[in-house]
Amino acid sequence: MKIGRGCPAIAGVVAALCVASAVLLVGEAKGDEPVTQLSNGFTARHSPDASAPFEPLLYAPNGVLAFGFLRVGEASLDLAVVHLASSFPLWRATPARFGDWSRPATLTFDIGLVLTVPDGSVLWRTLNTVGDTVVLLNSSNLVIQRFARPNAAWQSFDNPSDTLVLDQNFTVSSPPLISKNRRFALKISKTYMALHMEFYGGRVRPIYWRHTALEAQPENATQPPVYGRLDGRGFFGLYVEGGGEKVDVLSFDTFVQNLTGAFRRMTLEDDGNLRAYYWTDDAKAWTSDFKAISAPCELPASCGAYGLCVPGAGEAQCQCLTNGSRTSLPCSAEETTDLCGDDDDDSHQMFDVVRRKRVSVAYKEHLPFETNKTPEECEQACAANCTCWGAVYNGGSGYCYFIDFPVETTVYEADDRKVGYFKVRKPQSSRRAAMSRGAAAVTAALSLILASLAMAGVYIGYRLWERRRRRRRAGYPGMEQELTSGPYKDLKSTGSSNNSFKS
Repeated sequence: MKIGRGCPAIAGVVAALCVASAVLLVGEAKGDEPVTQLSNGFTARHSPDASAPFEPLLYAPNGVLAFGFLRVGEASLDLAVVHLASSFPLWRATPARFGDWSRPATLTFDIGLVLTVPDGSVLWRTLNTVGDTVVLLNSSNLVIQRFARPNAAWQSFDNPSDTLVLDQNFTVSSPPLISKNRRFALKISKTYMALHMEFYGGRVRPIYWRHTALEAQPENATQPPVYGRLDGRGFFGLYVEGGGEKVDVLSFDTFVQNLTGAFRRMTLEDDGNLRAYYWTDDAKAWTSDFKAISAPCELPASCGAYGLCVPGAGEAQCQCLTNGSRTSLPCSAEETTDLCGDDDDDSHQMFDVVRRKRVSVAYKEHLPFETNKTPEECEQACAANCTCWGAVYNGGSGYCYFIDFPVETTVYEADDRKVGYFKVRKPQSSRRAAMSRGAAAVTAALSLILASLAMAGVYIGYRLWERRRRRRRAGYPGMEQELTSGPYKDLKSTGSSNNSFKS
């Protein structure tokens, strides 16, 4: 399998553009203005038989953006702010439980927005909100407002999904950007921004890319944290909260071109890369302007779980750690639980081990490590820890890096001193077979013991029966005459005494 170098395709459905444009045209033909404000008492119902993937309910004044019901995947329902020309969702509500597109749903506004289904269950709502109107700004910010207050009671800019747009502040207190497949996250900390993998429902979030603000002072405990903002001049800036002092920039390709007037976005995509794009008035597609990770093999999951990415002069190649000749992906299913719940007894080990030379990971500088180790010590340290899924060792430096999460894509490096140790969970059938073999052994042992007891019982019963039979033959039931050892003369005297009964 090959990994292309070109820009990834922009997810979207062209039909949404047609539907949205048709709504605008019909509204103009009837002399009606598109809806640009929702007031308290508003109610809209999603039609289960809707053929279009987007049902617009509210438009931005410039007519470029709309807010409404969005079909996600084959049959899920969400709320979204959509860029109509490209059908790209710039913001999504992303409820914990999606609605079903094939069933009715209702969106109401009564001091706050609430999405419900017919049984009364609430799929999503704006929390702690008291507002009078809802508007969609030309910036794509969905805002709930109060008549008497200039500040927003609630706004989508404070609750991003997977995308940031122009002049949207991304702060330490902001929710992280989460990719659509919910496997990757972008967070900002006091002095840096970082990309994380998501495991076990977000309980484990290892870093695989980090950018530290050059002029930030991490040793200064009193310095306020930094925040990020996408700038129309072609960069993502990091600033100090409060004063707004710029401490670093991530420059885009158009930064030196002085391209202004374009609509820009920065999105965390499903491959784990953070990319920036821009759209101009005459554009037919989004133009790529920046990517945080440039090499395919440096992406955390470019070849999937237990994949081995082999860099090349042209395109990178994918292989499997568990079977070097196998190139069909995925190499292994994604893990959802750790190994700590399994029986770690050597006789019932729930994982196999793969050892590989010339292997490493692209993000090892962000992993926990130990120094001055031998390859055997590195392996043993991981083997004894149920939270450790693997370890990579650099024989040149003596560094041992621990992978405390399910193994994703590894990278081929032409150095025999770089070795890897990886745990691979055994299939459920193998576990059952191992358990069955153990159970069979126990059953066999018990059967032998029971058979022995049964034979002993038969023997004892036979001896008792034989003794009773001999008594009945002698004619003295209940009595038994025993012979005792003694001289022959004693037997003779016994016979003489018996003769006395003849007289």
